[in-house]
Amino acid sequence: MFNLPELLTVLIGSLLALVFIDGIRRALRIKRSALKVDLVETSESVNKDFEEEWMQGFKDETVEQEVAGNKEDSLEEGVLTPSISVSPSNSLFIIHLHSKVEGIFSKKTISTSLDQFNFVIEEKGFFTILDSKGNIAFTVINGKKPGLFDEDIVSDDLAMVLDPNNLSNPVESFDLLLQVSRALEEKFNCDLLDEDRNLLTKQMIEHMRQKVHDHRRQFLASTG
Repeated sequence: MFNLPELLTVLIGSLLALVFIDGIRRALRIKRSALKVDLVETSESVNKDFEEEWMQGFKDETVEQEVAGNKEDSLEEGVLTPSISVSPSNSLFIIHLHSKVEGIFSKKTISTSLDQFNFVIEEKGFFTILDSKGNIAFTVINGKKPGLFDEDIVSDDLAMVLDPNNLSNPVESFDLLLQVSRALEEKFNCDLLDEDRNLLTKQMIEHMRQKVHDHRRQFLASTG
């Protein structure tokens, strides 16, 4: 039989062992939670749209080019430069193409799929689609960071970006954008999404077309 001091020693030892085990369990639980948060943040960073960053660059280039007054040079480089300062988030029309197959979009696969259209691969790493007269119609960029394509970059998301302010016939360019989007949709078996990444419906398309009409009319009115 244990005497009192021995019993107290056993009880205290058991309590300390329980406290130690509980501390280890809590540390492991905290470590797992931290790891989970890191993975979510990393995933969100990888999947973050390039649109916001690209639009900011678009805005900065627009301001610099307007100050320089060198519109012809900017068009030769394939940069969509409005003739007046306009906020890109309010003026650009965007259609996404999203594929469930990772890395399906590349500089090579896109070039091959656009062979029936008139386009230019810009040195900066994006595609400029031209209309029947050889004028800029819209731009095709990587929908994810870094937003551009080179020989090694692939993506599962494309962004088709149209700026109605730069176009003599924005509705015709919008129809061309739809034509190219549907051709790529069929080629890659991917989904067409609006700028909020909802599935693109006929009603949405007509709504976007009407917005192109309205925006162009307001733009012309504002420029006199």
